[in-house]
Amino acid sequence: MLKLSTLVVAFVVAIAAPAVGFAADDTLRVRSSAIAAPCVTAVGQAWEARGGRTVSVEPGGLRDEGAWDVLVGSSVELTRALEGGEADIETDVDIATIPWVLHLPSGGDVSTLSDLARANVEIVMPAGAASYEARRALAEQGAARVLETTDAARLRSAPVALVPLSLAGAGKRLSVDIPPIRVGAAVGNRARHAADAAAFVRYLGSEGGQQVFATCSAQ
Repeated sequence: MLKLSTLVVAFVVAIAAPAVGFAADDTLRVRSSAIAAPCVTAVGQAWEARGGRTVSVEPGGLRDEGAWDVLVGSSVELTRALEGGEADIETDVDIATIPWVLHLPSGGDVSTLSDLARANVEIVMPAGAASYEARRALAEQGAARVLETTDAARLRSAPVALVPLSLAGAGKRLSVDIPPIRVGAAVGNRARHAADAAAFVRYLGSEGGQQVFATCSAQ
């Protein structure tokens, strides 16, 4: 009888213990659209400095499969995630707005979108739903050579790019008359760390979190 009890206890312990080499992931996984990712990373670092759980920001589609604790993206992307059941609609918060700019790393004799259209210059811009207003503005100006990409490095290095300020690298940046991108966040419906995820979303929407985000998106 003693031997049987011992075996039962050992069996239960084996089931409860994590498999060797598969330690529990304590990281707060944040799925962010590429447009917001640099600024979400900055807010995550500020959050960690306050003693919060380590934040891992993973750029990509908000509706991609995965157990994301927090989703962050443009209003149109986040709305689709909320309506599709990927995020908790009760936790939705606004964070900030990010302006669009013309980015010319090496400078150049350009001051408006219409200058680019007349010169028949290739304009690189982010692909995706968040770029709707920018895409429409280029079409109205008659821009014929437009390349859309999700490669952040390509967006920063292109001779001429129309990008959210958060994705602009060093060089010449020109303000353009395009509605800014509104960014929001929500807790993922498959969050593994729901309490911490909700706390991080609240921090993103707080005055302190918004200031960090705004500083990043204005650089």
